[in-house]
This record gives sequence, structure tokens and C-alpha cells, in this order.
Amino acid sequence: MNIREFGECVEFNIEHGIRTAILGLGAPGVGKSQIIQQIGAKYGYKVIDLRLAQMSEVEIGGLIYPNEDRTKTRWLSPEVLPDEERDGKNTILLLDEITSCPKRVQVAAYQLILDRRVGQYVLPEGTFVIGLGNREDDEGVYIRLAGPLADRFEIHYIDVDFKIWKQDYAIPYHIHPFVLQYLSFKPTALHTQKNDPDSMVFATPRSWDRVSQILKYDSDLNNPVVVHKIAGNIGEAEAAQFVRFIMDGAKRITAEDFLAGKASPKEASEVAILTSALIERVSFLKNVDTIEHLSDDQRKEAMLVLSSMFRFPEAEFTVVGLRDLLEQNRGVVKQLFLRLDDPKVDAFIKKNSYMLGLDQ
Repeated sequence: MNIREFGECVEFNIEHGIRTAILGLGAPGVGKSQIIQQIGAKYGYKVIDLRLAQMSEVEIGGLIYPNEDRTKTRWLSPEVLPDEERDGKNTILLLDEITSCPKRVQVAAYQLILDRRVGQYVLPEGTFVIGLGNREDDEGVYIRLAGPLADRFEIHYIDVDFKIWKQDYAIPYHIHPFVLQYLSFKPTALHTQKNDPDSMVFATPRSWDRVSQILKYDSDLNNPVVVHKIAGNIGEAEAAQFVRFIMDGAKRITAEDFLAGKASPKEASEVAILTSALIERVSFLKNVDTIEHLSDDQRKEAMLVLSSMFRFPEAEFTVVGLRDLLEQNRGVVKQLFLRLDDPKVDAFIKKNSYMLGLDQ
């Protein structure tokens, strides 16, 4: 599954009050922790993030000490665990790096996940437990969960998906256009961990975010400091390709020229870059409920972008572009379709309604 689908599974539990613990396993940097933070903010839940690889079993299980008569033992509960008085009634206990922590720490977390308690401490009723970790083949530290512990989780394997990353994160959070252009041309560059297993530096959605931040401060790729910093985040080989691609950008078609009818793409790579630029121009569609909520300028821009996609050289390019546009806001884009007054467009939509998801 992709990161969006994983988030939907977590939200399902919150919306229905299901307390089953969920475990998400995926490569480093795919956005696992980030999606939980976003869900917490969406539902008003405080996220208590415990990095288990950096903790000891005592920090999870608590400390045993004798009572005043030294006839019985008591438990000192860990301060890091959810406390209703301090944290509120609704919390998400995020057990991150659970597949990278020592066995003894996993064992300490076992009772917390199994019985929602450890020692004399009991998890508040409004707490949801989410575990995150890497998969065995992710080239990171991996310590297999004990069978009984794994059996207590609802387990999901999360894959990198460029389209979802672009729609749900890159565009809404204004990732630098250079990054979007390059990854639209080469989606496999979003995550390159296994391309060079001997290198400590590889590209991930997280590292591309850092590259975006660098470019927002200084996008001069003739500056060797900027180039070195990019290489330090995504690796030298990928950085060299990225810089070369952007430096050759003057040869590519811009969204402005295409919309003005001054140029037209001929190859699939050109269409991919152009589509990304066109979608970025109408990112405002995500923020409205109906076409009436668009300003006159926004409506004109959206109609211009929509109609321009029917000028792509191949029907399959048009279908891909329209799918990306529909991802922005299916309801509003369908309303825009109805505003197009062109028999050729009507025939195209009718012929490809199934592929566009418009047949229902």
C-alpha cells in the first residue's frame, strides 16, 4: 500500500474507536512518522513519539522499588507514556523504530501493546497505539518482532509512490519546482536506497524535502556549495543527474508557452514535466468545494489548463494528465468538464470515461 492508504487505515480506527494497535513497515524517509503527525493534528490528538531504538527497557516498562515496609514491590511508571491529566484524553502513542530496537526493549513494549498496561500503569482509554519500523529488506537495522508481539498488531507494508507523494505532500507543501520537475521526469529517483547499497547517502522523500529547502534559500546551481549540499542529501550520482537536468531546462517547454500555444511536447518525458507544471498552476483546486468557490481568475486558469491537456500529442498522455488533474479535486474538475463546449472533447471523455473514473 502507499502512505495515503496507510493513513486511511489509521484514521479508520480513530473514527470508529477501534483500539487495535497498527504497525506500519516501510523504507526510511517515506513519511511514516509525518503522516501520523498530520493525522494527530487533523483529529486533535496529541502524538507522543517514542523512538524505541534510543530507549532502554526501563524507560518503557518502568522501575520496580520496595514499599515503605519493604514487604512488597511497587512500580514507578515512565513519565514518557501518555498521561491523561497532562496530555489530554485523546492521544496517539507512536512507537517508532520498533524493528530497530533491542529485543529487551521490544519485550518491554509487549505488555503495553498486548494489555494496554505495564506494571501498575494503564494506557488512557482515548489512546491509540501505532508502531512504525523498517522492513527486513530496507537495508537498515532490523530486529524481527517476536511472533506473539507481531500477532497483536494490524500490520501494513508501505511502498514509495511518487504520484501520492506529489499530490498529498509536494504540491500542498510547496516543494521547490526544480525537485518536482526532476522527479516528474524520473519518478524512481524519489527513493534510491537500493541503487547503491555501499553508499550512506541516498534519495528519499525526506531528503528531497531537504533539497527543496536548500533551493528555496539559493537555487543557483552554479554555486558549488549548493551542489555539494544537494549531493550530501541525495548522493553524488543522483545530484549530478539532477543538476544537469535542471541546467538544461532552457531547452524544455514551459507551461506558459504551452498554454499560449507557442510550443507542444513530443516525448513522454516532456509531457510528464509539463503536466507537473500545469497541475502546480491549479493547486488551488484542492481548497474549494464547488466551482462557485473559485474566483473568476481561478476558473479561467483551471479551464485553460483542462482544455490544454487535450492538445497533448497522444491520447494516453491526455488520460494521464486528466487523471492527475482529477486527483486535485474530482468533484470540481468534473464540474469544469461540463463547462467545456467542444464536441471533440465530449467524444474523448465519453471514449475514455472508464480510464478516467468518470463512468459512474
